[in-house]
Amino acid sequence: MLSIEEAQQRILGGVDVLDDELVPIGEARARVLAEELRATLSQPPEDNSAMDGFAVVWPDVQAVHHGGSAVTVSVVDIIGAGGRPAKALVAGEAARIMTGAPIPEGADLVVMQEWASWSSDKSQVTIERSGPDGDNIRRAGEDVRQGEVLVEQGAVLTAADVGLAAAQGCSSLRCGRRPEVAILATGDEVHEPGEPLPEGHIYSGNSVALAGLVEEAGGVPRPLGIARDDPDSLREALERSRGADALVTVGGVSVGDFDHVKDVVAGLGAELEFWKVAMRPGKPNAFGSLFGSPWFGLPGNPVSCMVSFLQYVRPALLAMQGASSLFLTTVDAVLEEAVGSREGFLFLLRGIVEPDWTSGGYRVRTTGPQGSGILRSMAQANCLIVVPEEVSHLDAGQRVRVQLLPGPRPAQVASGLR
Repeated sequence: MLSIEEAQQRILGGVDVLDDELVPIGEARARVLAEELRATLSQPPEDNSAMDGFAVVWPDVQAVHHGGSAVTVSVVDIIGAGGRPAKALVAGEAARIMTGAPIPEGADLVVMQEWASWSSDKSQVTIERSGPDGDNIRRAGEDVRQGEVLVEQGAVLTAADVGLAAAQGCSSLRCGRRPEVAILATGDEVHEPGEPLPEGHIYSGNSVALAGLVEEAGGVPRPLGIARDDPDSLREALERSRGADALVTVGGVSVGDFDHVKDVVAGLGAELEFWKVAMRPGKPNAFGSLFGSPWFGLPGNPVSCMVSFLQYVRPALLAMQGASSLFLTTVDAVLEEAVGSREGFLFLLRGIVEPDWTSGGYRVRTTGPQGSGILRSMAQANCLIVVPEEVSHLDAGQRVRVQLLPGPRPAQVASGLR
């Protein structure tokens, strides 16, 4: 039986990076950048004011800065953002200046308007307090210098990234194409939400959850509905997955009498890489290729299904888009309770990780019962607690590795800023 890492290596060795495409800048957030973004412009392009106030010459206000008496200088120019200085300043002169306006030649600093008083005719200003030489001036290129790499190739673009690109004048960015992912649920007992539910049957929560996970990973879900537990229904549904960049099936990969998925995909020409992994939840996991695209056979229990997606399908979808970071972020945390597992399997327990303001680290606890059918444990969790294969018990107070789940975190009542 493969370890998680071995399974991940086989999967990533079997996926190719898709073509890239130009994406309008307003639609590029959360897309994977296909080529590094370099600055074509310095930001700011020239020295400008960080305050509304008065641009002055340092020798005129040096004594004021060191506690001396106020000085009065002549106002010879008014410069707004987007405007241009009318003249260079000399000793005894000031320019009224707005935030973002270019610094006139000869000016050494900007005194904020709260530290100055106009004369009645506004021809002069009295400087009552002053900062040091260079105060309140944003220097050319202090944010970005022309030629700098702003965002690395393979980055998943954030709102700040696309804002940075837009500030460089980019109307579009070249990004990896979003993979189309066909999703097929299986089972005689499974029904679409909203349908009448016979006794003993269930609704297909897995398909909806997987569609959301596909979108979070940058993909485009293509729901194929539900195939019944017979080879003909499976075969017809699988044929409809042709053309997708990846196929995810749910259920039918275990050893039950009605688990037909492996046999049917094999009959359609699939190449099977593996179908068991030493992981709990999620031991029955299949991977191969069908119709020229990666196929992931996930277990039907809802927790096993979602955990397996996060370990195997999510990294593959990100790799298809050319992402440089493929796996869930991990941190170390201190267990608040003892946990048990079974040696020989890596366990991923649903947990809630929180900052420990006393130690400066993290603490973590389980969500409660850890059965693979308890979907609520995934809804409550913000992490997966990693229990290694070689241990069967961990005590409260021991340090563990946790994977942070994508998406919103549990609500924080206080801001946590102080």
